[in-house]
Amino acid sequence: MSADAHLFVCFSSKDEHIAVQVVESLERDGLKCWIQSRDVLPGHNYQETIVQALESAKGLIFLFSEHSAASGEIKKELSIAATLNLPVFPLRLAPIRPTGALRYELATRQWIDIFHNPEQALRTVAETIRQVLHSPATEVEQRPLPGSTGVATLGASRTLSQAPTPATERARQHVPIIAPGSEQFDVMRSLLARYIGPIAKIYVQKAAIDALTPDDFCEQLAAHINVPANRTAFLKAARAQLGAKS
Repeated sequence: MSADAHLFVCFSSKDEHIAVQVVESLERDGLKCWIQSRDVLPGHNYQETIVQALESAKGLIFLFSEHSAASGEIKKELSIAATLNLPVFPLRLAPIRPTGALRYELATRQWIDIFHNPEQALRTVAETIRQVLHSPATEVEQRPLPGSTGVATLGASRTLSQAPTPATERARQHVPIIAPGSEQFDVMRSLLARYIGPIAKIYVQKAAIDALTPDDFCEQLAAHINVPANRTAFLKAARAQLGAKS
């Protein structure tokens, strides 16, 4: 990991004291971390800063607990990490198992328990991070995490452990629906951001590559809007912008 790269630490505010200990341990071990309680500066837009930190991260450390399992913001951060193909390192703070959306998100990943022997577990975390970030995919793909718990092989990164998805294969065969940085891209980002905030940029980038048609593009973006009336309003405006079917 380069000197200016960082690991994004994803945690519930109720687990902040443990998150700080994790960060202190990893940074003593030479692994730079980004933690919101320290690195979101006064006066900065909170959501936008989170998105920027994820975009520039080399991996995400997820502190899994009963508190983070119930957090909607945590699920958003994990979703963005998946969209960006970031390797995810789950650390289990208590003997609980993921359910619902988190069960799906962590299905191909193993976690490291840190509630039995925190000092030893954090050494394992640091070792694992270096293995994943520095090893070629062929070396990491089937290697189990040392000292970890779970039923899957490594699976810490979707780019390291999984075959190309159908969306990735399609992306190789067609031009993006809209070009990043274009005026149309900015318009679509702004339309979606009205409803979900700065995270919109990430979803527009992904949908522009994954979608096969303008209408498919609009539908993929609308899926991130929870309120039906807002989703309908977005679809109408987005389709009008792209000339997609209504």
